[in-house]
Amino acid sequence: MWIVLVLLIRLILSFLPPMAIDQGAWRAWSARMAEFGPAKFYSTEVFTDNPPGFLYIFWFLGEVKNKLLPNVSYTSPGFDFLLKLPNNLADLGTGWLIYLLIKRKRSDSWAKAGFLLYTLNPSVIFNTSIFGQFDGSGTLFAVLAVYALVVYKRPELTGLFFAISWAIKPQTIALAPALGLLILISSKPIKWILTGLSFLGTTLLIYWPFFPTNPISGIFQISERMVKLYTCTTCFAFNFWGLFDNWRNDTNPFLGLPLVGWGMILLGLSYIFILFRRPFSKHYREPYLYTTIALSVLAFFNFLTRMHERYVFSFFAFFLLGAMLLKSKKLLAFYLFFSLFNTLNIYFPYATYTTELKLTPDLLKWLSQNFRWLSGIGFASFLILFVGIEKIISTPSRQSNLQKA
Repeated sequence: MWIVLVLLIRLILSFLPPMAIDQGAWRAWSARMAEFGPAKFYSTEVFTDNPPGFLYIFWFLGEVKNKLLPNVSYTSPGFDFLLKLPNNLADLGTGWLIYLLIKRKRSDSWAKAGFLLYTLNPSVIFNTSIFGQFDGSGTLFAVLAVYALVVYKRPELTGLFFAISWAIKPQTIALAPALGLLILISSKPIKWILTGLSFLGTTLLIYWPFFPTNPISGIFQISERMVKLYTCTTCFAFNFWGLFDNWRNDTNPFLGLPLVGWGMILLGLSYIFILFRRPFSKHYREPYLYTTIALSVLAFFNFLTRMHERYVFSFFAFFLLGAMLLKSKKLLAFYLFFSLFNTLNIYFPYATYTTELKLTPDLLKWLSQNFRWLSGIGFASFLILFVGIEKIISTPSRQSNLQKA
């Protein structure tokens, strides 16, 4: 019953206008896939700078529209609603996986609470049901990748699901160091090879219809085009780089190195502390595995340049898992705070570019004027969480009834 209620709420909100710029691309890509198919989709003459993972869904929706709903326009509210539907379902799927993972260690009531805290998260809902983004689908397969490893001990399935997630949302790469280390310390060398082959094979299969003569070249082409798409230190994201203002050029040098390079250095240093701190092995067992992954995503979001406000999306699923399994009121309070904070962050570009709605001009002015302060709050939140998690992990387990993973 509660699943139906959550879906109903999301479907109602899906009738709200999407973010105009992004939705225009989704409509055009759906039409282009239905007309030309994958082999002729990518072109230097039109904007097609996106990996192919979710293009299969756009293709399917374009065919549904053409064959079953021929009178519905690609620019109509009805088609916008259709475009939002798969990701609403993906969020429910992620919520269900959260429910299953919590139920392995906790009661059914805790598992249901986890489902509701994720699927009714205002940031998750705004991103999917209103804004119209498809981060939810990438996160679904990211959680599946972890689920396959934690529950079934099948790293080769992890490689498969991770490849799908990465082909939908390249930001999934933030999870790679933690997952890679977990596979190395928990699996035999033959499994390392099988996992690598699974990831590579799945990636090539996804890209092959779009680049039938050379899918490997296609991977590099699309990756290069995406990297060059923006050169902003931060693209509306309330993070470390926002302390220095919004949309600064990250190719500008500092001490002889472009800012984009400094971002990579800061991320690398933060990953060393997150992934290798003591006690090392504890970070790769439930529930601490989830907080390790969540911190990795938050570090990725804060330190790399060219981050959009939405790129922290997968943080919520993994952090919620850790907080619920630890039964930590402080971590759950942080989850609620950061959910609301990121909702405000997502609202900023949405209202800025959805000009026909003339949304809260005074609030938009305030957000713009206080961007650095808000970014300070965002970065401070990461630092506070980093220290807080460290204290929890460095002390004996507070939850003696947790089963060993």
